[in-house]
Amino acid sequence: MNTRTFRFAHGADRTARLILSLCTVLWLSSCSQREGLQITANVQQIDMGRTVQIEASYTPSQGDSVREVILMPYVNGRRWGSHEFPDSNGRALLLLPLPNVGTAEIEVVAVPRDTSLWCGLKDYRPYLTGRPMPNAGLHSNKIDVDVRRRDIPQRPEHPTAFVSQWEPWFAPGSMWTTAQAVPLVGFYDFTDPDVIRQHLLWLMDSGADAVLFDWSNHIWDCKHWDERGDGVNAIVHNTELALEVMTDMRDEGLPVPQAIIMPGLSNGPPATMEALNEELNWIYQYMVRNPRFKGLWYEYDGKPLTVILDTGAMGVKEGKTETAFRVPFFKQTLGWTAEQIDDLRRRNPPVDSSRFTIRWMSSQNQLTGHDKLGYWSWMDGSLKPTVTYKGDVAECTTVNPACFAENGWKAPEAWGRRDGWTYLESFKTALEHRPRMVMLHQFNEFTGQGSHGYGPDKDIFVDSYSVEYSDDYEPVSLTAPGFRGDNGGWGFYYLNLTRALVDIYNGQADDVTVMAVAPVHCKDGKISVHWTTVGVQPESFTVAIDGQTVEAAAGGTGVSLSSEELTPGDHLLTVTANGVGTRYALSPYDLDTPSAEPMPVEVSKKFRVE
Repeated sequence: MNTRTFRFAHGADRTARLILSLCTVLWLSSCSQREGLQITANVQQIDMGRTVQIEASYTPSQGDSVREVILMPYVNGRRWGSHEFPDSNGRALLLLPLPNVGTAEIEVVAVPRDTSLWCGLKDYRPYLTGRPMPNAGLHSNKIDVDVRRRDIPQRPEHPTAFVSQWEPWFAPGSMWTTAQAVPLVGFYDFTDPDVIRQHLLWLMDSGADAVLFDWSNHIWDCKHWDERGDGVNAIVHNTELALEVMTDMRDEGLPVPQAIIMPGLSNGPPATMEALNEELNWIYQYMVRNPRFKGLWYEYDGKPLTVILDTGAMGVKEGKTETAFRVPFFKQTLGWTAEQIDDLRRRNPPVDSSRFTIRWMSSQNQLTGHDKLGYWSWMDGSLKPTVTYKGDVAECTTVNPACFAENGWKAPEAWGRRDGWTYLESFKTALEHRPRMVMLHQFNEFTGQGSHGYGPDKDIFVDSYSVEYSDDYEPVSLTAPGFRGDNGGWGFYYLNLTRALVDIYNGQADDVTVMAVAPVHCKDGKISVHWTTVGVQPESFTVAIDGQTVEAAAGGTGVSLSSEELTPGDHLLTVTANGVGTRYALSPYDLDTPSAEPMPVEVSKKFRVE
């Protein structure tokens, strides 16, 4: 091969080298600004239903901003996992639960973001879980994670059943317009079997014995079941799909929770008892009698249990509409006058209980007193929820991570999450009374009012309002913003709290303490902090600020301290429960595996001195 060496004249040589060096610098600079997206995983192999942490690094093109894209994860070519926005350095952490055994090929796609909208997309239906991966957008490298099958122990026999309230109302085309947080699996509809499978794996791991399918608001103002609307049929269809997934998982040998359906008689304009009885017959003939679903139904007193939502107390002759009207939004949603509701109650035939064990459910029983009529509660607006007794037997109470009372989430009577403090306080009622049924309120509501609420002033907000003022415990993104502007949610924290509390209740963890510490309040030279515990009672508590003990051998459930000697800025307060241990890390990043050895019981909170 002929090789030629080009040489420049002495005068031009220096200039040429300078030009070549400058070109090289410009080329390298251009390369460093070339758009790119890379991902890495923290593990190469996990057990089914567990979570892989994906770190994404996005480099925008020169002149562009990291704020202009959303990162959408895909597993095996289908949308899966919460969308995330890269931070100012172009980085994001994606937590992907993987429910299916086999190889999970993970890829992330950067798509354009609308910065004027909280979720970043005007239409996110193409990005609901299960949708195919687009060719457009900037694609990352691919990572394979091996998902291994694992055994889940059968639930031991216990006198109390834990029932998770489960919402199947996310129909195809669902728009998550007011979600207070982004589910960790991503925005979904309930026709995606992977979503149902992952939910069930989480519910099994957390100790749920049954799930309550919420059909409650579906036959308002109907005289007959066949007057139901298309939305009702969609929810029925979603329930059938969930029952199919439950059956498939049961056939794998997994201890799936059993099923309870919650129809509704009144919560909006009341239906007739004829419509309800026709619905109950339909459920029995088409679902309970389906051989495919045999054994899935939760039996109570010898028959499948059905719990009927009836905030207007229509189901018992002793009911009075006046008691329901004590709750302003009940009065608005029921929609009829007290005279109309009372008249229909008198004329109604009895409920048909020939095929089901019937229990009625209301809400806000601390105010309505419907528990005295035998009604269970969807949710009470009290730290000490009501307990419904049947004779001398405690039948049911409902525990919750947060709760609102008669005037909704924005009223002073509401109890926000307080970082788990409210959940532990609520759960103490179940531990005290040991009822036959504990309702876990609730797994996945994710919907509420937008800019206007209920009431004459449109200021009564119920269902879900914000991260703090909501009551779901399905795992959600730690960083994706919610409708009210919250920057991320609770991750796995509340699911892990649920597992720990159920284990303590059932005696499977009788040597542990679980502690929750409410956010630190710092104002006017005072620092106040409150905590609560469930399990083994601590000997005392120690409070430290920035690693220095400021309150030793503290008793009670909180302290008030002076902040005058602290410098302005951020500080860290740590509460330690002495003389006890825990086996639950209460991680926000994945479902806990209880540790073999006890760990210290301590919780740290950041706070700021102005």
